[in-house]
Amino acid sequence: MSGFTEIIQKDLDQLEASIDELMSTRVTYIKEIVTYIIKSGGKRVRPVLVMLCSKLCGYRGKKHIPYAAIIEFIHTATLLHDDVVDNAKTRRGLSTVNTVWGNEPSVLVGDFLYSRSFELMSRDGNNEIQKTISQVTTALSEGEILEIVKTADTETTENDYYEIIGNKTAVLFGAACEIGAILGNKSNNERKALKNFGYNLGIAFQLMDDVLDYTSYNDVLGKRVGTDLNEGKVTLPLIYVLENTGDKYKAYIEKVVTKRRITKRDFERVRNIIEKTGGIAYTLAATEDHLDKAKKYLDIFPSSRYKTALLELADYMLKREM
Repeated sequence: MSGFTEIIQKDLDQLEASIDELMSTRVTYIKEIVTYIIKSGGKRVRPVLVMLCSKLCGYRGKKHIPYAAIIEFIHTATLLHDDVVDNAKTRRGLSTVNTVWGNEPSVLVGDFLYSRSFELMSRDGNNEIQKTISQVTTALSEGEILEIVKTADTETTENDYYEIIGNKTAVLFGAACEIGAILGNKSNNERKALKNFGYNLGIAFQLMDDVLDYTSYNDVLGKRVGTDLNEGKVTLPLIYVLENTGDKYKAYIEKVVTKRRITKRDFERVRNIIEKTGGIAYTLAATEDHLDKAKKYLDIFPSSRYKTALLELADYMLKREM
């Protein structure tokens, strides 16, 4: 990703070997699908957070590697389920698993990854980490269901939106960071600080994703730009327009969001409205605000190269293109 991963490069190399080992199964069909999705070019942001936060907290063992893999497994499971729900065709520039193998294998392999994650955690027996991840997997499901409920709902508020992305994205970032504090036997204050750092980082990550869906390009983003609009997802750039512009724009957007098929012309017009009325600028400002909040939670920790790397990772969120 950037320079902030150089100090954990050996751990990242071990992570890839650990993923191969931990996703072993007698059913070659499962391994084929899991390998396809996990090795498809993901940025490993969440495992990187487990590693950097463990090092920040002075952890010197090796358990952060399998826990980083577990976090990646859970993230991958959510992607498999999301793509089925959204009927997505591409991810990371490749055809989605549901496009190649079908919906049923996608759902069941997602279930396999969840199950394998909890099996691996039970082997280690760290109750605090098990409790943290159990709460997160519940929240992930709640976020996905709330998003479905709010599909094409132009009355979606900012609070609704933040509840959705808090559960769908931010809680897993928070858990990845909190695991580092638990492994390092840090105080409740430090543990809470890292959890909040990760949560705000996750919010910023999703906000940036929602901006890129209107401003990036297909070959850069790794999926079709305009996917959110096509799927009826009312994200912050759109919410801002709906809440802060006249009836003319609002009526047009309501019409587009509820259409069965959105044309390229529809998308371009909605994108122009969002840019012209300040929806992109507003969302970018919100991204910066959450990154600033995230960084402040690191103040409790002394200076170190791992703290510097985490601050650099926060800055990367605003600069990323995919």
